[in-house]
Amino acid sequence: MTFSYRHSALVVLALCLVLVGGLSPVFAQAGAQTPTDPDPFAQLLENARQGNDTGDQQVGAEQNVCQVSASELVELASPVDGVIHAIHAGRGQRVKKGDLIAELQAEVEKAQVNYAQVRAQSQSSVAARKRQLEFTERRIKRTEKLRAAKLMTQEEIDTLETDRDSARLDYEAAKENITIMKAELALSRAQLADRMIKSPIDGVLIEKLLTVGEQVDGKAIALIAQLDPLFVEVSLPVARFGKYKKGEKVVVHFDGPNLPSSKAEISLVDQIVEPKSKTFGMRIVLPNPDLAIPAGIGCHIEFLSPKIQ
Repeated sequence: MTFSYRHSALVVLALCLVLVGGLSPVFAQAGAQTPTDPDPFAQLLENARQGNDTGDQQVGAEQNVCQVSASELVELASPVDGVIHAIHAGRGQRVKKGDLIAELQAEVEKAQVNYAQVRAQSQSSVAARKRQLEFTERRIKRTEKLRAAKLMTQEEIDTLETDRDSARLDYEAAKENITIMKAELALSRAQLADRMIKSPIDGVLIEKLLTVGEQVDGKAIALIAQLDPLFVEVSLPVARFGKYKKGEKVVVHFDGPNLPSSKAEISLVDQIVEPKSKTFGMRIVLPNPDLAIPAGIGCHIEFLSPKIQ
């Protein structure tokens, strides 16, 4: 019985080999008719033969990869604590330097400004002291002949001169008081201005971080980005250190659709190499007056030859 099983297995194995050998030409013919994917290495060799060094272009593009960023990013904050009374700009709105973005509750500060302004503008005390001084000077002038004729006692003369000196001191004190009141007015206005939060740059309000009724308490109120100009940051291998200088022209090609390439200028070449990546940084200033180029988009740099510059 054991011999029969082994014999049957050998017969089945022989039949399988015959079938596989017969079908192999069919599979080979079908494989020849099926199109194969192009070999990338063969494509590179063909490009090299035709003078299209695509591989070097791809390597150069990878080395010149860059990132567009805002030239300034400000977390707008308040120098004093308080509750937000109003927000005067919304997300995406363009703002100018000095534009009022938000204001804190400031009823007390406004009242102090009004009070200090009334005091500083009051000239009645100064005018009264001035008239008193002028009166004492006229009295002394009228007694000049009497004093010359020695018809007045020394005590009377001392009294007149003391009245005149006192009137002069009162007049000077009144003027100094007005100066102090004007300084208090300036202080009150400064305290009020601290509650009027203005943009320190020309830019776009990216995000409101607080809203009306919320306590500032040291927290940022809004995020403002300066998008004109933009900064383009690129890292280059250390082997290319020293090849580029500040002021040289480049062309920035953007990854986003419908964005034409733009010429720009190198503004900074780092003098320090990052030891781990063995790269150094470069910054390029990119004008963006119509804000057509968004910050955060990817790009790559094309360095121009001196003839094109």
